[in-house]
Amino acid sequence: MSNNTPSILSAILTIVLLIVLAVLSIFTQMIALNSVSEKQGVTAMGISLVFQSVGAILAAVFAWRSTGFVIAKFKWNKILAVAVAVAGGTLLGGLISFISIMIAIPLAGIR
Repeated sequence: MSNNTPSILSAILTIVLLIVLAVLSIFTQMIALNSVSEKQGVTAMGISLVFQSVGAILAAVFAWRSTGFVIAKFKWNKILAVAVAVAGGTLLGGLISFISIMIAIPLAGIR
């Protein structure tokens, strides 16, 4: 297995985990925004999804680059490098997801 294969695997796993996290985040946001108007709720969820999509791309790039970096620089085991990169990328994407909800709600005009 070349050094490129673990990097691709870590990016794909990170994206899959962040898609699951985004679905759960949207369901939670629907429950939280139950008392606001439909227009404001859809706007808030749309803004949140845009930010989460950008965050997922950034997290996948982070996982991709960090996997190759730790394998080449520190001579880590490839499985360990993928696991740590996926965990770090998912944590980064989850943080961006949380921040996106906190930004989207005021931008939609919800107080």
